[in-house]
Amino acid sequence: MSRKWLGALRQTVVFLVLAALIATGVGLYQQRDIPRDRLPPLAGKTISGDAVDLAALTEQGPVLVYFWATWCGYCRIVSPMVDELAADHQVLSVALQSGADAEVEQYLAGKGWSFATLNDPMGTRSANWGVRVTPTLVILNSAGEVAWVTSGTTSKWGLQLRLALTN
Repeated sequence: MSRKWLGALRQTVVFLVLAALIATGVGLYQQRDIPRDRLPPLAGKTISGDAVDLAALTEQGPVLVYFWATWCGYCRIVSPMVDELAADHQVLSVALQSGADAEVEQYLAGKGWSFATLNDPMGTRSANWGVRVTPTLVILNSAGEVAWVTSGTTSKWGLQLRLALTN
């Protein structure tokens, strides 16, 4: 191998490592206020009218809690993956400052998504959870403890792996 090629390879590796460290740091900063021990309650009627209580859901196994918004660009990438995961996993979503129940329901129907959604028009529920950015995904184990937190875009296989590793 030529020295020029090795130099370019070294620079690429250094760049990728630095980029990963920066991305990790930004993610941890964005997630700094999410409680890890005593989680605020998350219960109520979904926009479709079903009663839901996160505490009861966690007793049945891991739960993916998905904080998103209709105005969030990254959510348009993540939401289809979350909808697919909802077919095989417990998912409870919270629509942050996205309008009235009817508007959120119409938005979801227009996209063909059917995951259970609590509306958070004033951002109170999300603020209680320390959510600073959308999308934020929190995976809870069956004891109701935070197992994983991800902010920003992610992959379906990454979420599936985290759900499989939980419990």
